[in-house]
Amino acid sequence: MRQENKPKILCVDDEKLNLKLLQSILVPEGYEFQGVESADMALAQAIEYPPDLILLDIMMPKISGFEALRKLRAEEKTRLIPVVMVTALKETDDRVRALEAGCDDFISKPFDKIELLARVKSLLKISYYRRQLDEKEKFKAVVDKMSDGIAVCGPDWVIKDSNEAVLKYLNIADPANANLAEIIFKNYSVSITKERLSDLSVPHKTFDIVRQESETTKALYLEADLDAVRNPAGEVSDIVFTLRDVAQARREESLKQGFLGLISHKLRTPLVVINENISLLSDGLCGPLTEKQQKAIDAISNKSFLLTLLVEKLLGFAVVYSQSSLKGKEAIELKSSLPLITDAIIKRTKDKKVELNIDCQEDARLELSKMCLDQIIGNLIENAIKFNDKDTAKISIIAKKIPRRIEISVTDNGPGIPNEDYERIFEKFYQVEKYFTGQIEGAGLGLAVVKKLIEREGGEIRVESKLGQGSTFIFTLPVS
Repeated sequence: MRQENKPKILCVDDEKLNLKLLQSILVPEGYEFQGVESADMALAQAIEYPPDLILLDIMMPKISGFEALRKLRAEEKTRLIPVVMVTALKETDDRVRALEAGCDDFISKPFDKIELLARVKSLLKISYYRRQLDEKEKFKAVVDKMSDGIAVCGPDWVIKDSNEAVLKYLNIADPANANLAEIIFKNYSVSITKERLSDLSVPHKTFDIVRQESETTKALYLEADLDAVRNPAGEVSDIVFTLRDVAQARREESLKQGFLGLISHKLRTPLVVINENISLLSDGLCGPLTEKQQKAIDAISNKSFLLTLLVEKLLGFAVVYSQSSLKGKEAIELKSSLPLITDAIIKRTKDKKVELNIDCQEDARLELSKMCLDQIIGNLIENAIKFNDKDTAKISIIAKKIPRRIEISVTDNGPGIPNEDYERIFEKFYQVEKYFTGQIEGAGLGLAVVKKLIEREGGEIRVESKLGQGSTFIFTLPVS
């Protein structure tokens, strides 16, 4: 069996003695040797198991080395393999013919061991770089045809490589020495600050780049993904930008949000009247109730309360998605704030026993809108209770300081989330199919709101889960 770390060299010669000699030279040097005695066998072998280098004798029966080389260069799988022509001939015409056929180098018989090994070592490097270049060219040909814009920058934000789409979206005429960060902040509205964009301790960011409509240009809405690529030493070596045009999607989203907001407001007024009259009936202010009537009023009251909560969530969703940020930021001490948020939610839970543990590092603080933190923690805790399939919902919250950020994790002992749903659970109106039956209250907006708020504040969120054992939602937010 071939060892992957051994370069494979295919030697082609009709003289068995020459093949044995080549084997005795190459194998002790750590190369994988394979010898064949005809050009036909060499072609078949090279196509089925492409080697890293071919040593090809010119003078062979039936098919000469020249013809074999032409066939190697015409075949897609073998066209890039370096070929050394082995010959006892020194005539210029033969060497010209070999070069015309695609030869990379020559070596003469009888073999000089030092010369042979030097040429092999040199051409194996060429083989590696030639393959790398070919793969890069293929990749670039695909990337250039993509509708999404892609740019690769160095740590100084200067563009190293890009496709046509990103140059079109950002109106860059000459990408040479262009600083991508300066371009987008100079010419566009960006949904995060330049400081947060430059904070590469967060390896992934999603943000918006917007050009407002003017007399000469139409509005442009781009969604950007940034990924910081680190080398083995842990240093940022590249910054990868991906841009996609989301103008149509944002227009549709705006219509949906407007509709949700309108419907929610329209539902809110009759619900207020319904709840007030339920309260009057329940308190006996409209006359005494029989036991059967009281049970009916209690059932109506319970469902009305759930419907009110749903309408409030829809309104909150519309607010979160229509505003660029939530106002009223303040310094929030998590150790005192987290219990207040969670206690309010647990008190509303009547049909589930909840055990909650909060482990918060001292002096863990965030500069954040209180409404924002309430929405994030509230939705995560509600989900941990609502979707829990155990008699007792056990929830753990851990908040700790990490470099330049606060990390908060919310862990439950629920049913867990399938791997294929890890990304989709953060989509609007999505619930894991098992629960999308009407038996679980909610509209599938909680996690979408959580993700939107966290990313808007320059953070990120991910989920870790094991089926049957529970889930952990981990998110980070920058410290003030």
